[in-house]
Amino acid sequence: MQIVFRKRTTGDIEYGIIFGGMSLVTLIIARIMPVLSLAPSCFFKTITGIPCPTCGATRSVVYLASGEISAAIIMNPLVALCVLAAVLIFFLSLVTLAFDLPRINMVLTTEEGNAMRSGVIILILVQWAYLIVTS
Repeated sequence: MQIVFRKRTTGDIEYGIIFGGMSLVTLIIARIMPVLSLAPSCFFKTITGIPCPTCGATRSVVYLASGEISAAIIMNPLVALCVLAAVLIFFLSLVTLAFDLPRINMVLTTEEGNAMRSGVIILILVQWAYLIVTS
């Protein structure tokens, strides 16, 4: 894996701003609306009796929006950490865009990309096991 700093070129898509902005808007909505009363219960858990890999994600976001980071991580660690990372990347992307600073990019070989994808799948499975054990 190679970490490189690259200047923004015309036509580059700012994924950090897009996904981080979506996460920030989600947190704002979770803060001002009664999201928990609007969200349906988990269909998978209703049918099987075990939580799905995303069970607790809505409650985790609501806890994050209220500033209860530890409760959010306990509820759904992967979602909480991904939302926090996305918001941080949003602000980093805004700063690099506003001041025309080089952006941090990772250059992965094919093997490293495959290892990253495998790692994500393993993280999701570990998350699911955590949710099953703690429910």
